[in-house]
Amino acid sequence: MGKIIRLAVVTTVLVAFALGTVAVAAEFYVVKDASGKVSIIDQKPADAKLIVKGPFATKAEAEKSMGKAEGTAKKPVKLPDKGC
Repeated sequence: MGKIIRLAVVTTVLVAFALGTVAVAAEFYVVKDASGKVSIIDQKPADAKLIVKGPFATKAEAEKSMGKAEGTAKKPVKLPDKGC
């Protein structure tokens, strides 16, 4: 009977630890600083205006999104040589 209780307690502690570890997993954010540089950080920035996208569960997801964020800049428009 004592072994069953000990096994139940150990199992409960391990499950609680596993769930707690997932809850404090890092979140990744794609941010843009004042100079316009886009980067990935693993903590939420104090200023929410800096966040371009996020949060992401993995750094790979953030990197994939970062490529899209950098590609959103508009290309310069070539003006016609002759007027209307």
